[in-house]
Amino acid sequence: MIYKIKKLSLVLLILILIFSSPITALSYSYTQVFENVPPSILNWACPLNNWPIVTSSWNTPRDIGTNPHQGVDLSANFVNVYAVWNGWLTLVGYYTIRFQIDINNDGIKNDSVYYCDYYHLSQRNPQGYYNKGAIIGTSGNGGGQYDPHLHFGGVSSSTRWYRNEVNYRWTSNWNYGKDVDSFKQVEWNSNNTTAITIYFMDDPYTYISPSEVVIFHRKAGTSTWTNGGSMTYIGNYKYTYSFTGKYPAGTSINWLVRIKRSGLSVYSYCWAPAKYDQPDPNPNSTSYPYAYYTNTIN
Repeated sequence: MIYKIKKLSLVLLILILIFSSPITALSYSYTQVFENVPPSILNWACPLNNWPIVTSSWNTPRDIGTNPHQGVDLSANFVNVYAVWNGWLTLVGYYTIRFQIDINNDGIKNDSVYYCDYYHLSQRNPQGYYNKGAIIGTSGNGGGQYDPHLHFGGVSSSTRWYRNEVNYRWTSNWNYGKDVDSFKQVEWNSNNTTAITIYFMDDPYTYISPSEVVIFHRKAGTSTWTNGGSMTYIGNYKYTYSFTGKYPAGTSINWLVRIKRSGLSVYSYCWAPAKYDQPDPNPNSTSYPYAYYTNTIN
């Protein structure tokens, strides 16, 4: 009897220690929330007047709201909101607009399904067809505890957020579109070198450099990623990596880039190309297939 009581007391003591001690656990998310480039690259108009400051760019790791950020935030307070392209306005929420892009501008819904979503509106226009630059609503709602702003961006039919920078390369505003995405100007050059431009925006007029830019690669058709190490910084927020000597000529390869932002208490990484919400920093740690680029060695 005394032995059983002592054993029971020991079990209770262990349970007390377990549940009274701080437990830190990190689970990674493989919810797909991002796509890469949209079905068509278009010269989008600004959704607000005068090209306002970008206060949070697409796919930016941050401590507030969604992480990484799933759209673009613009400073805005009770001003007109405009159609970025010709298309159809539909109402999908009390403070939101879904705008279907008429890619070929023929007034017929015969294109790939491609939307631009607008959040935190104080007023929305009726459903219907609107030309590029037409007023479709008014900004002004902060979305809870946040200051008034417009959240917008390209969205697929499954509500996955596309890159936006590719639609703004036509204008010198927003640094030729670079301000609206965390990574931009992804390149593959004839000398088997890749290049990518990276900086974050979630403070007005502030460019935030990544603390880490690491490339992973593999032969196409294989499953294990090779950690290629840090990409080489060459200035102006641009990083490069040479595949010369790493694979024979004619080899098709996959590659992706892990990008880290320091000083965050939640999740510090984003990816190029982006796919999941907050995946493990090691793409070999799971069977979930990360997004990647594919190129052929010359």
